[in-house]
Order: sequence, then structure tokens, then C-alpha cells
Amino acid sequence: MSREETGDAWSDRFGREAASPDRLNELAQWCERLGPHEQRDGFRRVLQEIAPPATSEEAERKNAALEWISLLSDSGAFESAAVAMIPRNAIFTGGRLKDGSFVAQVILDGDIGAHSRTAQSLPMAWIAALLRAFARQAVEARTTASH
Repeated sequence: MSREETGDAWSDRFGREAASPDRLNELAQWCERLGPHEQRDGFRRVLQEIAPPATSEEAERKNAALEWISLLSDSGAFESAAVAMIPRNAIFTGGRLKDGSFVAQVILDGDIGAHSRTAQSLPMAWIAALLRAFARQAVEARTTASH
């Protein structure tokens, strides 16, 4: 399964519908606190939180993408798993600071972006930034819908 198929498959509606911004922000903070040896746990929890109920063909496609991401994570390919979760039309960057912490930024389509500044690994920084971007997207979608 390609990066395009994974990131877009599960994230198409994630920020706009089912997401609780508070839950996403809490999950992002939790991911940032994980040590490098706990990344597998981070992916497991994030994937459990975002897995859609398998009740339609679209849900089955999303679950197949999540299974691929899970396989990458379970094999220790954490950077690949994180990149696979990022939608292909998103912009992302990340790096390590002098103090050993990691930073990342993810900007979703529509210029909705967020960052992570205190993660203990680059993959968890990307995931935290992605979750925060989805939280912002959910807030903006609800604000737009109410007007």
C-alpha cells in the first residue's frame, strides 16, 4: 500500500467529523511524552482511537490502511508509519533540537496547521502535530458549519 493510499484513506473525514478537538490535543500531548522505546505503544493507541467501525466499503478501505500503518509500526519502521499517516496533500517537516527533543509541523490542505515542540522522537512529533492539525480542522469545520 502506498503512502498516498494510507494517509488519504483514513484521514479524509477525520478532522472534519468524528474528531473531538480536546481528545486529539490530549492524545498529541501523550504522544510527545513517550520515550523512543515507547513509540510502538503510541502508534497502537493512536490507531485504536482513529479506527472507524467496519460497516461500509469505505470503512474497510480505511481499516486496510490502518493495518498497513500498524504493520510498519510493529516492525519498528516508526518514521515510515508516521509519514504514511500524513495525507499526501499535507506539508510536513521535522527535526531534532540541540537538547535532543524533536519538533515537527504539519499543514493540512486548506492551510490548517499545527506543530509539536517537545516530543522525544521524530515520529511522535509528526503524529502529535498531525493530531493537533486535525483538532484545529475540526474546530474550524464546526465554526464554519454554525455560521
